[in-house]
Amino acid sequence: MRDLLAAEWIKLRSVRSTWTLLALGCALTVAVGLLFCALIGPEYRAADAGRRRELDPVGLPFTGLQFGQVPLVILAVLAVGNEYGTGMIRTTLAAVPRRGLLLAAKLAVLGLTGLAWGLVTGGLALGAGSSVLGAGLPLSGAGVRAVAGAGAYAGLLAVLAGALTFMVRRSLTALGVLLPLLFVVSGVMATAPRLRPLARLLPDRAGLRLMQTHQDAGDLTPLAGGGVLLVWVVLAVVVARSVLRRQEC
Repeated sequence: MRDLLAAEWIKLRSVRSTWTLLALGCALTVAVGLLFCALIGPEYRAADAGRRRELDPVGLPFTGLQFGQVPLVILAVLAVGNEYGTGMIRTTLAAVPRRGLLLAAKLAVLGLTGLAWGLVTGGLALGAGSSVLGAGLPLSGAGVRAVAGAGAYAGLLAVLAGALTFMVRRSLTALGVLLPLLFVVSGVMATAPRLRPLARLLPDRAGLRLMQTHQDAGDLTPLAGGGVLLVWVVLAVVVARSVLRRQEC
């Protein structure tokens, strides 16, 4: 298993687009978070303690993660989809006939990459955003939990994207499902009162609760949000394993 993990890591890191997408995702997350913090900063600094809690000074710098997650999703999709597109999946399966083991190694590398990216990006976003907001850097408690949540969210999201690509075998198809889900479907559902409870159970809406501290009526707790995202990921991996075992590559 160790050799297989090393081989998958070499595949991922040797492609130039990997580092480009990770850097772009980090830059988007930090930049958009800074923009929101700069816009809310005057109101936050003039607000009383209760209003400051409602503005969620810990969660606000992570607003940009909704945009920065897109390059990460693209990276995870391409890491799987390119093997199918080029036909290299046949060579890979010839070298690793145990398909469940291959799936585990590929998704583990994607998950660990997402985890590391989320921790680094989350730390940078929180530090920069807190400075612009004027809230002071939360070095313990909620701040540490939010950065850890960013790592967990990014890691699980990368696994979800990779598992979906194993199911459909095409990068464009996987992106055609994931990008509208992340940018259109969940946002539209969240604005409709009758659909809002369902929107909270979508993987992105639930997972983003990991970085937020303020909770409106009906919102999932951070722990519950992470649990919902984990359920989505487990289901996706189980289905991907079943599909992969039946594929004729």
